[in-house]
Amino acid sequence: MTPMGVFTVHVYRAFSLETKLRDCCFRTISRLQNSEAKRSLVSLIRTNNNIYKFESPNTFIDNSTVRNSTDSFTQTRFYHSLSTRRGRLDSCTKMVHSRNSLQCHAAGQNGVDILACERLIHTDSKDSSNEIMAKLIDGKQIATDIRGELREQVEQWIEQGHRAPQLTAILIGDDPASRTYVANKMKAAEDVGIKSKTERYGADITEEQLLQRIEELNRDDGVDGILVQLPVPEHINERKVCNSVSCDKDVDGFNERNVGRLCLDMNTLIPCTPLGVQELIKRCQIETFGKNAVVVGRSKNVGMPIAMLLHADGRNDTCAMDATVTICHRFTPPEELKRFCRTADIIVTATGVPNLIRADMIKEGATVIDVGITRVPDPVTGKNKLVGDVDFEEVRKVAGHITPVPGGVGPMTVAMLMKNTFIAAKNLANKRGKGEC
Repeated sequence: MTPMGVFTVHVYRAFSLETKLRDCCFRTISRLQNSEAKRSLVSLIRTNNNIYKFESPNTFIDNSTVRNSTDSFTQTRFYHSLSTRRGRLDSCTKMVHSRNSLQCHAAGQNGVDILACERLIHTDSKDSSNEIMAKLIDGKQIATDIRGELREQVEQWIEQGHRAPQLTAILIGDDPASRTYVANKMKAAEDVGIKSKTERYGADITEEQLLQRIEELNRDDGVDGILVQLPVPEHINERKVCNSVSCDKDVDGFNERNVGRLCLDMNTLIPCTPLGVQELIKRCQIETFGKNAVVVGRSKNVGMPIAMLLHADGRNDTCAMDATVTICHRFTPPEELKRFCRTADIIVTATGVPNLIRADMIKEGATVIDVGITRVPDPVTGKNKLVGDVDFEEVRKVAGHITPVPGGVGPMTVAMLMKNTFIAAKNLANKRGKGEC
């Protein structure tokens, strides 16, 4: 396999100067002339036993040396050779320890005060800027892969002597869309080996009756996950209902205590759609570290958690994405929304406004994640069709990656609900084993 480029880094690390090290790397990246290398270069800078790792999906990385302030060398060479075949990325990563005579000449009176990076970029003769169509992020296929992984994990869990996880859904009223959503969730549960049950109630159920039933499910040791399909009738307080679900069984991640833990970057059950967006980005190897991200929409169940996951520190419990995040909403002036989007490496939109995000708002090569979903009349067939917030056909000519609607984020939401249910089942089993519940 022939690498598409070479990136060489020689760095002193002194006095935990993480910010200077990162700034140094960013300055180096900003000097790259080749558009493909500049767009594709990934710098995953993580502290792990005083070693920093630099990777790129389209870049060969060699001779990365880290030197600490005591002059003892920890020398690590990362080989990351990749090739692109039929649009799919095949990768092989190795890490070996070696002696390296190349050094960085940067020193000051009190140690290191200048961090120097040396770079060498080799690219093939093909100019990828001529590729005008974005890579499609196939959420349906990725969700299928995740469900397959979960199926194996649940089978192993049961083989270890545990019962199958159990999910209970509460459906209120007769809304066709809600019925469809719950049916899809129950079908997915069966597919991965999770037992499920749907409890249906009329729209005239009182808030007190609903809260009483939720409390009964909270106390039922045979139930691992509880979801109340939203929206609920107007006479029922949605926030009160979400908060009534036990944090341990809150597989939707809507209880305010779970939301608070997410905002504090702590281990918790994360809302399914934001978790699905994060999983899409990570599985497609889209770099977020130090990138500019715009979230369009500030809903408490989607927009806000997505912004939290994009901007928080990736070293903590939520494994967040370290981006610089701007949140836009209904009161952001159109010209300002366009200005913010034009600077974004990643756009996540969740407004339910068809064609809100147009091609002239997209930075070339940006990633566009469309969470919006709206039913509109199809002028050709006369039937309703599902569309997102993005003018898909035009934006895909500018973007680097894009999700379709349907088939993008939607299937991931269901897959993450299954993941949360399995996590909840394992956590509850551990607590019961310790006598904590």
